[in-house]
Amino acid sequence: MARRLEELPLYSKVLEFWDAVAAILRTSQVRRNRQLFDQIDRANDSIDANMKEGFEQPTDASFAKFVHTAKGSLEEVVTCVRQARKKGLVTDADLATIEELGAALGKMMGGFIKYLRASGFTDRGRHHIAPTPPKPR
Repeated sequence: MARRLEELPLYSKVLEFWDAVAAILRTSQVRRNRQLFDQIDRANDSIDANMKEGFEQPTDASFAKFVHTAKGSLEEVVTCVRQARKKGLVTDADLATIEELGAALGKMMGGFIKYLRASGFTDRGRHHIAPTPPKPR
């Protein structure tokens, strides 16, 4: 069992996606449409935030709910980047990158959600204070 979120292979893909979206937001014309820019930025941040919040939950079923929410935010980002492409604010290459990374990440998240829901763990074990060893006399 992972003791830190960073130990999960899925999380490295979350960060890869986040970085790709952030790069597009920095270099594209999306800033011209402030509302769309803000929506993409918030949804992108939500993916990472929900993964972190979910990892801190005491059960895998609770964690699965947060991963599910993160997956929804992932789709929101992809949809908004498609809208930005239709408006001529991002390139075809930018859209292709986000669609490719998003599809792979979405599949990983879906599989992880199924795993978490089936695991049945009700105590993820990271929230216990380790017993204090007896003091030598």
